[in-house]
Amino acid sequence: MSIPVSICLTTYNRARVLPSTLDSLLAQDFGDFELIISDNASSDDTEEVCRQYERRDRRVRYFRNPANLGMPGNLNAAITRASGEYIANVHDGDLYRSDLLRQWKDALDEAPDSPFVFNTYDCVRKTGEHFLSGEPFSSGVIPGSYIAEYFFRTATCCVWGTVMARRSAYHKQGPFDASFGFISDVEMWLRMAHGKAIAYVAEPLITLSRGEKGDKPYFGPWRQMFWTVAIYSKMLRLYSDVIPEETRQYSRGFAQFICRLALYRMATLVKNRRWESVREGLKVWRDSPVTALAVIGRLMSIGVSPPDWYDLALWEPLADMTLTLRQPHKHWRRPRLRNSLQPSGRHQIRKPSPKPR
Repeated sequence: MSIPVSICLTTYNRARVLPSTLDSLLAQDFGDFELIISDNASSDDTEEVCRQYERRDRRVRYFRNPANLGMPGNLNAAITRASGEYIANVHDGDLYRSDLLRQWKDALDEAPDSPFVFNTYDCVRKTGEHFLSGEPFSSGVIPGSYIAEYFFRTATCCVWGTVMARRSAYHKQGPFDASFGFISDVEMWLRMAHGKAIAYVAEPLITLSRGEKGDKPYFGPWRQMFWTVAIYSKMLRLYSDVIPEETRQYSRGFAQFICRLALYRMATLVKNRRWESVREGLKVWRDSPVTALAVIGRLMSIGVSPPDWYDLALWEPLADMTLTLRQPHKHWRRPRLRNSLQPSGRHQIRKPSPKPR
């Protein structure tokens, strides 16, 4: 008889906080599960901690990757090892209410067409103050298009990385896409939500960790922005058959929205005196198909070398979307300066309207 639930706990260098996470998972009032720990080649005492729990509880199975696979690769490795009908993705450092698995499983049992379930989150500020994070959904099911529209409005996802999904949903969608880096889970939930109703529990079943300095790889704000742009462009096309009017509106405002997002991110970096990231952003802005960003980048990044990870092709999703709205037969090329700092006329981008809601 197969195990009904597999818990996939992905971890990396969190030996100090792992015991509290593991204790909360093993104390679940629904106990028929396997707990798969996928260690992404940690260099601290993570393996020793996990081996102790493995010896104490037969439900615990510890696996150590021979090399760091990145966040998407580690998730994929854990899911491949799971045997349950339902697969719960959980994070190290977070705390899980004792009824989490039961409530998640009940929600999916009651909504057989829902590919996954998520919930409200209890978040902790740096001051130690608690607050709830989550859209004002009621328990039950919500249209997947609501999740997509939230992403189109905010460029963030109301579904965090901790969910319970059906094994069949992962088989249908395939693995997490490593090209979207550490926000590849956002792209996965949006893929799963397309044309579906998603189960939701309107209770704070998870207390999210504040994290520790240096406990996760740092990719920088601009790589994350390019991942977000790529997901945004892909989802506008994917959801055009479900919410056609809304996706047309967001498509028209795409360039303006991303411009505002980039400017806000730059202002935050300046405010926090993160000058290396400021210089990095100005350098990548030089090639932007959005005129305002390109001009600012050229004016202020003279003598700055592009980061090692940067490639001009990262702008293509934004450029393709922008030029499709204007002249579908043309292709974007790197803008070249003539006798001024303004891009030539053929590269100018018409101001989009209206802005996304």
